[in-house]
Amino acid sequence: MNGRLLSSEGLDFTPQQIQELAAHMVGKNPDSNNLEDYITRSAQGPQIEKPKHIFLMVSESYANWPLLDKYKNLHIADGMRSVIKEQDTAYCPAFLPNGGSTVSAVTGIVTGLADANLYLTTMPESFAAPYPTSIAPQMKELGYDTTMWYAGPSTWERIEPFVLAQGFDHFRGKGSMPQEATGSVWGVDDEYLYQAVLEGVDPEKDSFNVILNVSNHSPFNVDLKSKGFDSQQVIDGLPEEAKGDAELINQLGHFWYADREMAKFIKAIKEKYPDSLVLVVGDHAERYNIDKTPNIYERYGVPLIITGKGVTQKLMIPKAAGSQIDIAPTILEMIAPKGFKYMSIGSSLTRQNTMGVNYAVWFTRDYYGEADIYPIQPIPIDANGGAEPMDVLEMQIYCDTVRSISWWLPKYGNILDESLMEAKK
Repeated sequence: MNGRLLSSEGLDFTPQQIQELAAHMVGKNPDSNNLEDYITRSAQGPQIEKPKHIFLMVSESYANWPLLDKYKNLHIADGMRSVIKEQDTAYCPAFLPNGGSTVSAVTGIVTGLADANLYLTTMPESFAAPYPTSIAPQMKELGYDTTMWYAGPSTWERIEPFVLAQGFDHFRGKGSMPQEATGSVWGVDDEYLYQAVLEGVDPEKDSFNVILNVSNHSPFNVDLKSKGFDSQQVIDGLPEEAKGDAELINQLGHFWYADREMAKFIKAIKEKYPDSLVLVVGDHAERYNIDKTPNIYERYGVPLIITGKGVTQKLMIPKAAGSQIDIAPTILEMIAPKGFKYMSIGSSLTRQNTMGVNYAVWFTRDYYGEADIYPIQPIPIDANGGAEPMDVLEMQIYCDTVRSISWWLPKYGNILDESLMEAKK
C-alpha cells in the first residue's frame, strides 16, 4: 500500500491555474482562493417527490455496449432493456466511469472526486474527514440514513473504513450476507446481495443505499446453467468467428446474470417500496467486447439509468452526458428543496451537464475522444454524421478543470496557496 501511495503523485497544475479554471466552470470572477466558493451549488428545486428510499446500484463491469441496438440479438441485457422502456425510467447512453477499476468507481461516487492519479483509499486525508464533495454527508443533510452494501469483504481496498470516514452511517459487507450464499473469492453472487438489501433496509427510516455487486468478474464461476442461462441464444447472436469462443460465451453469460438480477431487484424494490428511486451505473467497462478492437465509445462507456416514482423518460436533458462524479449532483437536484446548498465538482444531468471525462477519455452525447491529446480530437459517435459541431476548447477546459480540482482538494484542501505545495514536499 505504501508503494502505491508514494507513486500517486497526481497532476501538475499551479494554484493560479486551478483558481481560473474553477471560476470559469461556474461563470465567476477568479477573485477567491477558496475552492468552496466555486464548488458550492444551490439546488434549483425538486424535480420529483422526495423518495423514501434511494438505491444506487454500482454494477461490476456493466458496460453500455450490450444495450446498443446492434447487440440486442445477444439477449444478455434484456432485463435492463425492459426497465429502460418503462415510462418511469430515464437512460443516458453517454456516461463514463471514473476509471478503469472498481476502486476508482467507488472513490469517484463516494467522494465526488474525479480520477487524478491519487489512490484515495491509501491517503491519510481520506480517513481524517469527509471531503466537502462527498455524497453521504450531503444525503444525511436531507434526512437519509446512509449505507454502503458490498458483496465482498470489508478489507478489500480498505472499503469499510474508507466509506465510514467519508460519512456513511453503515457498512454491510460479505459478513452481512445470507449464510447460504454462493459466490467467488470476490464476494457473494448478486442475488444474495440483493436479498440482504431487501431484508436489511429499515422501512421506517429514509435511506440512501449504495450497492456494489461482484458477480460479473473473473473467475466467472457463477453456475449459469442452474440459473437458466440459454447459451445457445447467445451463440446464435454472435458473429461466426466468435461462436466457438467458450470463454467469451461464459463471460457474456455472467453479464446476462448480472443484468437479470438487477432487473429482478428493481422490480422487487418497486413492489416493496413504491416510493423509491433507483439508479444503475456500471463501475467500469473495458473487460470484454464482441468487437476485438472496439472504439472508445463502446470500450469505455457505461449506462446511467434512473427509475422510480416521479421519473419520466425526459427527466434528463436531451444532450445529457457525464461521469460518475455527476451522480451526486444529479440526485440532489432531483430531490433537494430549492436553495439547498451542496458542494460538487460535477453537475446534474437533469439540469445542465453535457460532458463527461475520466482518466483517459471524454464523452458528449454526440462525440468522444482521448482526454490527453492537445488539442482534443472529436470523433462522432454516429459515423453517418449529422451532429452539430462541438466546442473543442470548452471540452479541453472542462477536462482540465475537473482533474485539477480533484487533484488539489484531497491533497491540499480548500485553499489554493503555493505554500501548501511546498509544505508537503
